[in-house]
Amino acid sequence: MYCWYEVFVEKKKYINLTLSVPEELYDLVYGVLIDFQTVGIEEKFDELIVSFSNENWNDEAENELMNQLMSLNSQIRITKKEIIEEKNWNEVFEKNSPLVIVNERIGIAPEWKQNELNTKIKILINPKMSFGTGDHATTRLMCRLMENSVKPNSAWIDAGCGSGILAILAMKFGAISVFAFDYDLWSVENTIENLLLNNIQNGVEVVQGKIENIELPPADGIAANMFTNLLVASMHKFYISLKDSNGDLILSGILKYDEEIIINSAIENGFKLVRELSEDEWVGLQFKIEK
Repeated sequence: MYCWYEVFVEKKKYINLTLSVPEELYDLVYGVLIDFQTVGIEEKFDELIVSFSNENWNDEAENELMNQLMSLNSQIRITKKEIIEEKNWNEVFEKNSPLVIVNERIGIAPEWKQNELNTKIKILINPKMSFGTGDHATTRLMCRLMENSVKPNSAWIDAGCGSGILAILAMKFGAISVFAFDYDLWSVENTIENLLLNNIQNGVEVVQGKIENIELPPADGIAANMFTNLLVASMHKFYISLKDSNGDLILSGILKYDEEIIINSAIENGFKLVRELSEDEWVGLQFKIEK
């Protein structure tokens, strides 16, 4: 679960809207929400809880928001609306931020819980807004697939870097460089902050941009934790980046019912499936170029 809230000085009231949204549309919905002065977003399965300051919310804003969301998908709807009183959100966030044990070797923790983490490889993060605390099946799947794929002195790409967990992991596994990007400025800034938190000052380039506008450099591996529609649209671009190295393409953000779509797209673009992991309703896939 990803969660973020701001800290406020004065007591205020907030409007919480619970939206029914297919998870594969989250990126598109965030693109709409960024124009509506949200103060908090919480992700659940096929559901977003979006908070607004009461003083910035009215029927006109609600109608405009829903018109834009309905234009994305007619199934998006408000299932609950409530007024809540201000809390110490920073305290709530810290209390609920998870300590994530990916496996015996890899662990992820917010900075304030680092002393509780006993794994050999420790990834420390200060997660922001909806960006990863690491407590999501897709992140764990990506980490497990990368564990035996990142080689010393290799060059990697973290596509849709979020909080930078996968870029950090690649460097801790011995990569010499990582090209990380995300369409959202908050993600880019958070990735840079988390790199410094993990004492990674060189070797990682972080840029803002949508994958359709990004020119991917040649790489030995690509880690892309994104929604199905973006993965399919980017498959040829992934192939071009990896073809000279016969590198690894590691994908998640894929619901089980979309797995066949991803595998077929990868095969059509010159890849072969070499490994598959699953957790809950999510899958992680590793591909090599078909020789």
